[in-house]
Amino acid sequence: MKRVMVSAAIIASMFTAAAPVAAQGWDSGAFWRGAPSGAWERIGFLQQRIDRGTRDGSLDRRESWRVQRELRNIRQEEWRMRRHDGGRLSGTDEQRLQSRLDDLSRRIRWLRHNGR
Repeated sequence: MKRVMVSAAIIASMFTAAAPVAAQGWDSGAFWRGAPSGAWERIGFLQQRIDRGTRDGSLDRRESWRVQRELRNIRQEEWRMRRHDGGRLSGTDEQRLQSRLDDLSRRIRWLRHNGR
């Protein structure tokens, strides 16, 4: 019974915390608006964002190194996928890469704005 109460309290707090964000009209896809849609182009877009964060100091060296490493891993994974499929990405491969790019984008945003 205690577990149920704790779970209910956690769920209620999640909805309560999310309400102000929803009220402000926050759009989770706003970051990618105007950005390229292809995986390779998005990789370049994120590279520019990392470089900008490193230059302006919103990413410290350690943070920059970590996100650069993750972006390099995504880039290498895309090359492997393309090489395996004759230079093209399957729909599943594209979705997997896009998901990883979304995750990395959120991490970069958090580090640049809240990481300290």
